Amino acid sequence: MILYLPEPFELSPVDKKAEQSFVLKLPSGGELVVESCGQNQVRVVDIRSTEPMDFIDQKIQPGSIIELRPNF
Repeated sequence: MILYLPEPFELSPVDKKAEQSFVLKLPSGGELVVESCGQNQVRVVDIRSTEPMDFIDQKIQPGSIIELRPNF
């Protein structure tokens, strides 16, 4: 199989943000793709959900910063 790309694969920029991002589960069953932006804080990059109310919630919109709190 031959894969044709518009630029050589070896020269394509490495997406460092993709390596630093991780997924948080939502109570509705969806997922938030987030990246670390400080101690106990994450920034929402993307929402992956089939629940329409997840997209309306202002707290989890892309670009929002979420404070992480440990559960003991």
